[in-house]
Amino acid sequence: MFGLKKREEETPASVFTPPEKPVPMPANHGTEPLGTYETLADELGFQPAQLLQEQLLRFMNDERIPTYDYVKVDAYMAALAEEQDKGWIWRPLREQDKPGGWSWEGRDTKALGETYGRGHGSYKDEWNYRPYDKAVPIRILRQVKKIQDKFSHKVLFFVSDYAVPDPDPFIMVTALDVQKIVFGVWNEPGFGTESEE
Repeated sequence: MFGLKKREEETPASVFTPPEKPVPMPANHGTEPLGTYETLADELGFQPAQLLQEQLLRFMNDERIPTYDYVKVDAYMAALAEEQDKGWIWRPLREQDKPGGWSWEGRDTKALGETYGRGHGSYKDEWNYRPYDKAVPIRILRQVKKIQDKFSHKVLFFVSDYAVPDPDPFIMVTALDVQKIVFGVWNEPGFGTESEE
């Protein structure tokens, strides 16, 4: 009334609470044997992505390699990255894991306003997506070796990353037209030890 402004109440600063870290999910694959189909498809030189995906999932289950729900991993990584105004990406584990001539777009990165396909969970054949440059624990490398020994050049491995010192990455395996199968996570930094098995 006399030129006095009503004092605005201060809002307390919000505290970031990351979502719960994803945990391995129960096996969810077919139980019908693939034997005859696999044999005939192999004789014909027919390797559809759907068959490779099913073979991967069954192999990982048989070898007790845990898998994670991709949607939950994406939500978790996005929340952590956006808290620091970043986006997260997939980087090839090794040079030989760079796909020849294909990439995939990510989803929009709110914090950065990214909409060019370089958002959360993307992969491009560009410098930022160069092969992973940090240590990977021995238990994860053993899982990679098992999968590679079985599927050889048919599959590629990628590690999640965003621009912070220790992002606690996830690892996944995929191939052209095969879903991204996340199968491990670790706390950086570290090489891991035999006692972590």
